[in-house]
Amino acid sequence: MMKLDTAGVFQLKKADNGVHYLHVPDLEANCPVRIFFTTRVGGVSAGPYDSLNFGKYTDDDPANIIINRKKVFAALDIDDPVMIFPRQVHGDAIACIRAEDIAGSNNITFEDTDAVITKLRHVILTTVHADCLPVYLADTKNCVIGLAHAGWRGTRDSITEKTIDQMIGQLGAERGHITAVIGPGVDYCCFDVGGEVYREFSKEFDYIDEYSYLKEDGKYMLDLKSINSRQLSDAGITDIRVTGYCTCCEGELFFSHRRDHGVTGRMGAGISLL
Repeated sequence: MMKLDTAGVFQLKKADNGVHYLHVPDLEANCPVRIFFTTRVGGVSAGPYDSLNFGKYTDDDPANIIINRKKVFAALDIDDPVMIFPRQVHGDAIACIRAEDIAGSNNITFEDTDAVITKLRHVILTTVHADCLPVYLADTKNCVIGLAHAGWRGTRDSITEKTIDQMIGQLGAERGHITAVIGPGVDYCCFDVGGEVYREFSKEFDYIDEYSYLKEDGKYMLDLKSINSRQLSDAGITDIRVTGYCTCCEGELFFSHRRDHGVTGRMGAGISLL
């Protein structure tokens, strides 16, 4: 089932080298920022990783992932990019990227990290996804960007709000100038959880019943996009854009851990200051 981006946030672009990726053209047209989210189309991987697997920590051949990433950056017309890769653990640790962190290297990994922020230009903050949400954050007045990996654990732990706090406290961002974009991930239609997960959310958020409902089988449907949007609003962000793409529904475009029973590739999310 193809839902497409009913909210009109992302547009699909088909590059000459075969790579299909999503971007946010209206934001890019008015701000010195670039946002992208890869699809599964246009790479060299095979089997369950067919074809544009961006994720290093899978059972795909590492050589394929190197080629896939090069194809993505070629499609984006980025030569020799400085890339930040957090090693995601579904936690709430946030890395602040400064000039000394990238000295002498253009491919930097931060262990046990699920969000990254920076003021550096021409540095690509990345995360990898197979249902969890990417939350892009950009204060273009003060030139501060961030990217958070928000699965259910990160959402429960309010990683998006914590990332905003770090952008403000460490890099001088202002709430009133931050634009937030919630990218493709598992949508309300496809995300059911057990009672133990629902109870963890109910302990943290008194509004959880606005964004969930109990099914006849005893599981709960949970709306991670709306919960993250609520957290952004509660954090004082007014420019919030939420995509309609669902990674679980749309197998033509996306890998999905849930749909593919854990054996699948990863999409790459990225944001950079130009």
